[in-house]
Amino acid sequence: MKLSKEDVGPFYRLYHPLLAYVNKKFEIIEDVDSSGDFKKFSIEEINKLRDRLYKHPELINSFVAENPLSFSENELKLINSWKEFVKGKFLIFRYLKNYTVFLDTNKSPKAYGVLALNSTFEEMVGPYLPVMVEAVLLPFNDKIIYDSIFFPYHMTFGGGIRRRFNDAYQEAKSRFGIITSLPFSIKR
Repeated sequence: MKLSKEDVGPFYRLYHPLLAYVNKKFEIIEDVDSSGDFKKFSIEEINKLRDRLYKHPELINSFVAENPLSFSENELKLINSWKEFVKGKFLIFRYLKNYTVFLDTNKSPKAYGVLALNSTFEEMVGPYLPVMVEAVLLPFNDKIIYDSIFFPYHMTFGGGIRRRFNDAYQEAKSRFGIITSLPFSIKR
């Protein structure tokens, strides 16, 4: 249920410079000049950069065009794919062998098969599901990952709402299957 160790390092090697680039453009956090600087800051501070990035996804285009760290063509293609992010509130609904199911319960529910990075989602949120989280899902080499930050809501759900969630999950599976790569489009 995790991204391979061989892929986690490259994700951060690409994602942190993108956030540093956002900071350079908007000057949100002092003393962030390189991706190594992120270890000094709290999740809340880094989240300010992350929020700005997703409010202005055109920054991904300019980062790729400028290519300030001389990334390879494949690395730039991967970064560029992040414009297909899915941001919102999800239920961490089910732990499966190959991924964790994130359920979007909007009008047309969708179930996403998401891989964790360093720790499994079960290690982070515990065994009792569902858990509502605010998260950003990103494409990563024909898989879906989260962008390394999510915020769980500490709430419990009664039997009635759990049944509605299960109905939404069944509807999502029957209409779209479990979505395991982004961008997602309905095939007709």
